[in-house]
Amino acid sequence: MKKPLNLKIAERVVKDCRELGIDTDVNIVIGLPGETKDDIADARAFLRTLDATWFRIYTAIPLPGSEMYEICLEKGYIPQEITDGDFKKAVIGTEDFTPEYIQRMAYTMNLDLNFVSNSEVRLGNHARALKEFENTIKLKDDHAFAYYFAAKCLREMGNDVGYYNYKSIYNEITRTSEFWRDYASEFSLIELT
Repeated sequence: MKKPLNLKIAERVVKDCRELGIDTDVNIVIGLPGETKDDIADARAFLRTLDATWFRIYTAIPLPGSEMYEICLEKGYIPQEITDGDFKKAVIGTEDFTPEYIQRMAYTMNLDLNFVSNSEVRLGNHARALKEFENTIKLKDDHAFAYYFAAKCLREMGNDVGYYNYKSIYNEITRTSEFWRDYASEFSLIELT
């Protein structure tokens, strides 16, 4: 809130870091009071153009004592007082969006930026991308997108055994999980053969 953002500087920092071999971890907060669905779509489109290593998408949380908290209470954007700061659980609802919309959009942006539009894959750095996908698998062993894109990296790297292993897991997860089947459909991910 009230922090001017110069996108050219953000682009330059990510570009300079990449040239120097420094990984970039971009943190994004969506669902601020005054933000619109169009603003979120614009941010998502811009972020796709950055060659950042990884993105972390958080939801705005009006912490007690903050200006955002006072605005949210005054305008009725939060149903009751907030006592914790869980940046993964959307609570703000405005004239333009619901908490459920922000929650879904945060996860959709995560899947898009870190998997579907992954800059390491786009730049042909399959081993680097694979490292992040496998880190995700270690944290969440049913993450269909991590298996899907890890399989694709392994195929590009000529590792057929790894490809077939991850491909099989991805196919099984999307067959048995409506949650993952819905996201796979939304991003047009097909069954791997």
